[in-house]
Amino acid sequence: MVLREPYSGVEVTVHEFLCAFASYGITPLQAYVPPQCRALPVSPRLDVRTSRIGGGPRLLRILWEQTCLPVLLRKANARLLHAPAYVAPLAAPCPVVLTVHDLHVMTHPQFCPAPNRLHYSLLMPRSIRRAAAIIVFSDYTRRNIIAHFPEASPRIAVIPPGLSPAFRRCEDAARLRSVKAKYALPDDFLLFVGDLSGRKNLDGLLAAFAHIRGRHPDLHLVLAGAATSKRPIVQGHVHCPGYIAQEDIPALYSLAQVFVFPSHDEGFGLPPLEAMACGCPVVCSGGAPVENCGDAALACDPDAPATIAEATLALLDNPGLRHAKITAGHAVAATFSWERAIRATENVYEGVLHK
Repeated sequence: MVLREPYSGVEVTVHEFLCAFASYGITPLQAYVPPQCRALPVSPRLDVRTSRIGGGPRLLRILWEQTCLPVLLRKANARLLHAPAYVAPLAAPCPVVLTVHDLHVMTHPQFCPAPNRLHYSLLMPRSIRRAAAIIVFSDYTRRNIIAHFPEASPRIAVIPPGLSPAFRRCEDAARLRSVKAKYALPDDFLLFVGDLSGRKNLDGLLAAFAHIRGRHPDLHLVLAGAATSKRPIVQGHVHCPGYIAQEDIPALYSLAQVFVFPSHDEGFGLPPLEAMACGCPVVCSGGAPVENCGDAALACDPDAPATIAEATLALLDNPGLRHAKITAGHAVAATFSWERAIRATENVYEGVLHK
């Protein structure tokens, strides 16, 4: 029931997982989704059910998950439940596979809204302790979980998600012009994609951009995403086009000069890999993105705007370095396969069922 608009990285990953399972899965999977979630493919391997209560306000969704879902599982004689986002029903009548995307509520609680802190602080530790298996997307998240729940170590499987094949460089000039006009984008810009929240370090990015404009006065900054907290009003060379339609994001990456993602913390971080797949060089921080991207990106310190500016200027001012990072980025992005992720996830299911 996590598939509610506007999608963040968690919702995108869960949605893409279901789409990939429809293509590559073997074990029949029944998924409960809200009535208005994005379309999912028709497949004999994927049985999609809707629940109006589960798609309602937050409190009703939590109540549905903790009370109604166990009843549905019991009636269906379910052999296993895969809870795809942090928490699971504590009264689940079957073994649980739990996906934990990150541990922000414990490592960076200052960036979590109060309702999230309350919800996850109460239910996530219990969900982690009772899960038969735990799936994480990065070794960075695995280490964070072990630091807080060392007993969970043998139950954790690191299974990175794949990237949608839609993420490739857009070479269609008419398509690029259309997306540029639709969002009123400038000619030359740095790009950030994600929710406009404190954890994403927009203050640090804005400070770095002020320095960068000293060398590139005609450069703009595009902050693309839905705001989840109050942000300072930005104008002039800083643009906030709001939430970008999923089909337009590859063209957006393809138009940008550099993708800058100086987050304070990420459990995985899809946008840097999406940018790489679209041929946009990347500056990143935040734990998992640095590990995922490796030498294909330039790393920065989220607490030091000067390092964000330095890394970005290196990609703007050095064509040879820029070309090398774009080439390396393509190679790194190509290693993230949904088919491989589905196979590994089903192996986890089988391991739990045969214990």
